Amino acid sequence: MSRLSFAGAACAVWLAASPVAAEPFANFVDMCLRTDVDRQAAGARAKAIGWYAMPIDAETADESEMEDGALFLSVDPMNVGDKGMPNDLEMLVTGWGSGEQVFDVGGVRMDACIIMTVAGGGDFAARLEETLGFAPVDFDGEKAWAFSRVGAGFRSESDLLLALDEDPESLRTLANERKIYIAGVLEEDGLTGLMLAALRPGE
Repeated sequence: MSRLSFAGAACAVWLAASPVAAEPFANFVDMCLRTDVDRQAAGARAKAIGWYAMPIDAETADESEMEDGALFLSVDPMNVGDKGMPNDLEMLVTGWGSGEQVFDVGGVRMDACIIMTVAGGGDFAARLEETLGFAPVDFDGEKAWAFSRVGAGFRSESDLLLALDEDPESLRTLANERKIYIAGVLEEDGLTGLMLAALRPGE
């Protein structure tokens, strides 16, 4: 599993495949980007617009490979009939992965905030590039954007991603120096969406 795909795999575990025609980019910006991957704030914003918190059983949590996972659906699952999920479904998933799991480096963690849909992502990558203001780099075979915050704007930290293969242990120092974010477009088991992860010191 690639370094960015653990979050997408979690979503695949937690969402039954059904036709979806949602537009999740605005919710990704509001719940993930504007909260700086604050998982509690993301969940609060989902609830504020009427999304529904879903329970996650222990077996599903283990399969997802994410810790302290939380799942929110944009529709009330109690009102879903035999036809399955409605075509305006979106979902928010939050959680975190250890540095050992994501980067094979101890002493760090990655908090994750993900908006997913079964519909194709279309222009997700182009819209993410426009929002952040710079192009992605290839990271472990996938397009990724690494950045730090400068006021209300974003500063590319792409060189950090490119250096990780040569010196992965530098992550520990970096996590204690400043907040670094990694964004990407996810495609896992028929799901498409957007992920934002924040590098934190390990606890």
